[in-house]
Amino acid sequence: MRQAFLAIALLLALPSTARADVDQDYVMADTADLRASQIEYVLKGDMAAEEVFSPSFLAEIPAAQLQSLAASLVAQNGRIVGVDRVEYKGNGAAVFDLMFEHGQGDASLQLAAEEPHLVSGFRISSVVPTDDTPQKILADFAALPGTAGFGVWRLTDEGLSPVLASKADVSLAIGSTFKLYVLSALVQQIKAGKRHWSDVVTLDARSVPSGQMQDWPKDAPVTLHTLATMMISISDNTATDTLMRLLGRDAIAREVIASGHSDPSRTLPMLTTIELFALKAGDPARIAAYAAADDAGQRNLLDQWAPDLARERVDLGKLIGSAPNAIDSVEWFASAEDVARILRRLRDTGDPAVLEILAVNPSVSQQEGAHWAYAGYKGGSEPGVLNLSWLLKDKEGHWFVISASWNDPAKDVDPGKLQLLAVRLFRMLRR
Repeated sequence: MRQAFLAIALLLALPSTARADVDQDYVMADTADLRASQIEYVLKGDMAAEEVFSPSFLAEIPAAQLQSLAASLVAQNGRIVGVDRVEYKGNGAAVFDLMFEHGQGDASLQLAAEEPHLVSGFRISSVVPTDDTPQKILADFAALPGTAGFGVWRLTDEGLSPVLASKADVSLAIGSTFKLYVLSALVQQIKAGKRHWSDVVTLDARSVPSGQMQDWPKDAPVTLHTLATMMISISDNTATDTLMRLLGRDAIAREVIASGHSDPSRTLPMLTTIELFALKAGDPARIAAYAAADDAGQRNLLDQWAPDLARERVDLGKLIGSAPNAIDSVEWFASAEDVARILRRLRDTGDPAVLEILAVNPSVSQQEGAHWAYAGYKGGSEPGVLNLSWLLKDKEGHWFVISASWNDPAKDVDPGKLQLLAVRLFRMLRR
């Protein structure tokens, strides 16, 4: 009784506007709990979508599309059995678990600000089998077409301690995950006092998307910290090439070797993003010549072809929507274990800016992120190539790496399949 009296007294002591905010939070939290349950009924066909979802939502995703989504999820995971663990996050947002007969779905909703606070946003980010095992994960990785390799490691004072792995030592194309080596080379020069995060350089190495900086003003002044953040968080290619030109190819090559890369020659000389795009969009004879040359020969060819390996010479039409192209020769390569080593090396720099940059875009759901004290991420993709890699710290202070790559020279890979397998690795690791 005394606790209840104190709670009421504290509430009465609040300014009227503050009390209104508190009352509104209670209303929205209760409504979020109700709407989550109603979403279950809509998906099961027991309630009309118009009673739960806002007109603006249904204009984008009609009721028939919701039923189609539900049918697909039920076909894969068994019947919908309920809603669990609704958590109100504020500002009308909530996350919850949508439970299936054989799976658990990470779901989120957004309530409209105006009464009656209908659902204006709804998403299911993934559904993970509730009866999952390491053996099932291994089997599903093995069933992917092409070649897939992954590993989960705990980081110890002695190095990498494997938790679960398959083909983790196989060198595969990793796409933009190579940018971790560029970041590491930059950090080493900062540690040596040669450069500083606040150093300002001009944006003078324009590439093509992904990214935004290719459209920034010519010779715009930017700090090294900005370049590194853009390179990692949104995989900005112009930021990457600007840093690579500044650091030099040799410095990045030294970092590849120092990190313990299992086969440096496979990925050296390290191509800039514009060199890779220009080669893939150019004369196939050049690709063949590059693939046949040794490291020194490849470097000579890059110098010889430099005038043609420029943004102005790249035909983007040949890259957009294309099939896998030379992913076994004109690419950046590393095994899952190599990626774990470079992430460990980045963590061990002791520079807080490194972890902050890696964590700008952690690429985990709200539900999953709540289980970790830290999550940093870098991934990479192109047709036929996908890599997903995380540096993680649990709430007990233990560090882990999850890295997974999938290559298929015959056709593009399905990002959803690898992402779901990664979610299952997260759940397994937490268990």
